[in-house]
Amino acid sequence: MKSYGITSSKLIESEIERHIENISIKGYSIKEGVLTSKECDEYSNLLNEVYEKQEVEFGKDKLEKIQELDIARMPFLYDRRLSNLYMDPFVLDLTSKVLGENFQLHLQNAIINKPNREHHQTSWHRDLPYQDWVISKPLAINAFYCLTDFTEENGSTVVLPFSHKIDYFPSEGYIRENEVKVIAKAGSVIFFDSMLYHRASYNASDMVRYGVNNLFVVPIIKQQVDIANYLSSEENLSELEKMILGIKFDVPSTVQDFREKRYKRVSNEN
Repeated sequence: MKSYGITSSKLIESEIERHIENISIKGYSIKEGVLTSKECDEYSNLLNEVYEKQEVEFGKDKLEKIQELDIARMPFLYDRRLSNLYMDPFVLDLTSKVLGENFQLHLQNAIINKPNREHHQTSWHRDLPYQDWVISKPLAINAFYCLTDFTEENGSTVVLPFSHKIDYFPSEGYIRENEVKVIAKAGSVIFFDSMLYHRASYNASDMVRYGVNNLFVVPIIKQQVDIANYLSSEENLSELEKMILGIKFDVPSTVQDFREKRYKRVSNEN
């Protein structure tokens, strides 16, 4: 690549470095082929089953009142096969390179974007909501699985590139000129800085669009649901999954508990 007058540049030597550079600069990146077509269909069917359980569990009228229709929250707690999505090795490797070696799952939510129905997620938002500030290094990153093709017609995710770098929500004119509809094949993962402004778009097709959002955070940010407490008694969790689920970062209940945990950690290090 021709250039002149440049005194500093970055050399990218791996695919994961390319994604990290995309996330750092424009706020998002797309990796294709993470899931097979069969896996996408299987996970979509699981999400339908989980959402039906949650709708019965809480009540459709109540879900509508709190704008929670067609959102399956923490679906992996209802069917552990969905844990495969947040435990994907590439996803975890990229997350660790962005957030550092200690991080936890903040949430896993599924978006079921039905035809000709406005979804609550069509509103602009950050996945760390109500935060009007910026920071030099990311505190959170999303791995959003596309279980169906994300197209112009079916309500695919819309992002506002570079908006993770500003501490306010831009004007309507700026948004109209700069928003980007993310077109991605089924089986792809959209990685993005959680401070990037984004939204779903209206599904004008005749097909349901399925997506699963996994949000990872540094441990100073609490989980949306107390996942660690919910699953801490499970005996078949690996040490890696205990960290991802936040069990490693549970809050000590007493001063004695705090000191015992610290003593155990120091003893293991020595």
